[in-house]
Amino acid sequence: MVWNEKFAFTGKDLEIVIVGEVVVDTIIHSDLNLVSNIIGGSPFNICKNLTNLDIINRFYGAVGNDKNGQNVLQQIQSRGINAEINITDFETSTVSMDQTISSPLPIFHRSADSEIYLSDCLINDIAKTELLHFSYWPLSKEPSRSTILSLLDKAHENNTLIGFDPNYHPLLDDDLHTGLETLKEVIHKIDIIKPSLDDSLRIFGEHTVEEYLDIYENLGAKLIVMTLGKNGLIARYKNQTIKMPSLATKVVDATGAGDAFWSGLYAGLLKGKSIYNAFEMGLLASSLKMRTIGPDFDVEEFQRLLKIGEI
Repeated sequence: MVWNEKFAFTGKDLEIVIVGEVVVDTIIHSDLNLVSNIIGGSPFNICKNLTNLDIINRFYGAVGNDKNGQNVLQQIQSRGINAEINITDFETSTVSMDQTISSPLPIFHRSADSEIYLSDCLINDIAKTELLHFSYWPLSKEPSRSTILSLLDKAHENNTLIGFDPNYHPLLDDDLHTGLETLKEVIHKIDIIKPSLDDSLRIFGEHTVEEYLDIYENLGAKLIVMTLGKNGLIARYKNQTIKMPSLATKVVDATGAGDAFWSGLYAGLLKGKSIYNAFEMGLLASSLKMRTIGPDFDVEEFQRLLKIGEI
């Protein structure tokens, strides 16, 4: 069965390089009468989680030379995160979201996040990492778009697996839909793609879940994992499809649930787990995250439950 397969890694110095947005999220919990300012951005959340899970990673992003940027740098230092951050003259990007129990409604204030350049350090890291992960954000705007496109080629040259979060939103795109077209063009280079149902609707319009899987597969993606919120996930790999239920028993805040899933998934694959077991780890991490406000989940509880379940 294909779901018992494991990804082959070669023992490179880095397990994963993560490239993308780090932003300040202002999250309004109207039901709790609470406003939270949290340093986030999907790739940065994944980096934090993987650092806590002892996965050797390095994050590349950009912030402004402002208070928000200083807070980002302070958190990187305090959490022991391995990161290369470009400090720019632009303001640190921010996102405001209201009521995150269900799908959040974001208001984007973009500036510094796209100032990611193809440095020698980044090029060298791609040659010595098992995995490259990136999101839609850097594809949506220059100069980070050109950086990502170059990295994809370099990853293929070095047999580096590529994971892509197609977290597309039209408000992040230009009037010509340049970001959307670029997103579709790169899918054939992707080894692991994890769109949500909302992502897929925004990218391809309205289809059934199975039709979305067909579209991603026909565009060339290899392992396709669609997260379906309370309905768990559905995945396609080598013409085989599997459904798995959510493990969430309590939902306080869904912010960062997809990032937690990515983190559990990557941790499982990089530690030699089967694809199926890595899915279980992603679902577990996501369920734990939804119990708390903010993007983090209880790593100690995650590891305890893994030990009990012998995943």
